[in-house]
Amino acid sequence: MATALANRALVVGAGIAGLATALRLTRSAWDVVVLDHGTHHDPVPLRGPDRHAARRLAALPHPLHYETRHSTVTALHPDRFGVTVAFNDHDEEWFDIVVCAQPCCSAERLPGLRLESWSRDHVALLYRAVRATGIPLSAAELLADAFDIFRDDHTAFAWWETTLRPHAIRRAFTRVR
Repeated sequence: MATALANRALVVGAGIAGLATALRLTRSAWDVVVLDHGTHHDPVPLRGPDRHAARRLAALPHPLHYETRHSTVTALHPDRFGVTVAFNDHDEEWFDIVVCAQPCCSAERLPGLRLESWSRDHVALLYRAVRATGIPLSAAELLADAFDIFRDDHTAFAWWETTLRPHAIRRAFTRVR
């Protein structure tokens, strides 16, 4: 009996949102590669939706394993089925999805990327969604949920953006000026 190949994801950024995405995708049987650039940030305060997401992520039923690399993405080439990623220290590699959890990812340079969007084709701009909503763990968990719920990437991304959008609007009205 032949086994199906697991989906492959590249997560650029090993901050709280990137690691939450990697953990959550790994729990859903994805093969995940995390790029860590070695920069560590201040601790992120957990409150509201993030606190609930942290509780769910901490209650994972089994140990999770993902590969960590210290590389840089130099180019992204999406096609109908995924993304070919070029790295600074080795050849190109193909992934089903790329999750950009930090702004250094070159996803911004993709042709036709709508600036108001948090995703395009097989690339999720998680760092932009987190900046707009202020909820890194919840945004990461919802992104992985989208891939569990929907088989089609376009539908998953549309659901993710629609689900997060009210948090961005709510944050805009609650900012202290």
